[in-house]
Amino acid sequence: MGTRWRIEFDARHPNSPDQETWKVGIAQSKLEILQKFGHAVNQARILLVRDVLSDTRKIVQGWSRPDTDDCFVYVGGPGYDCRGSTIQVPPPPGMVFLVFVLPDGTIDDWNWRPVKREDATMPEGINGSKIWPQT
Repeated sequence: MGTRWRIEFDARHPNSPDQETWKVGIAQSKLEILQKFGHAVNQARILLVRDVLSDTRKIVQGWSRPDTDDCFVYVGGPGYDCRGSTIQVPPPPGMVFLVFVLPDGTIDDWNWRPVKREDATMPEGINGSKIWPQT
């Protein structure tokens, strides 16, 4: 039996991020929607998803939206942004890149978000519980 996702990544496991990884991925249906509606930038930014999941700065549980308390936000700071399949530019200043993961490991969305003034590693609008790293 094959994977349930079209694109798969290893990420820190939210239950034991210092010791375990788990498989997360992007569903074929999500990729088809991006292609159908011409979301080339989102498609190109899958490279940033890979980078954030391999070099995560922070994991937050809860997206600060209804019914997302058991979901996860992986926060990172890639050194570049993708504006197309062959266009790389510097990352937007004052922003972090987020990967939104459902409890079953399905990646629901990914994007840049401004950082909070009081904590430059936390994204604005994400008020869930920081579960990693523990400080």
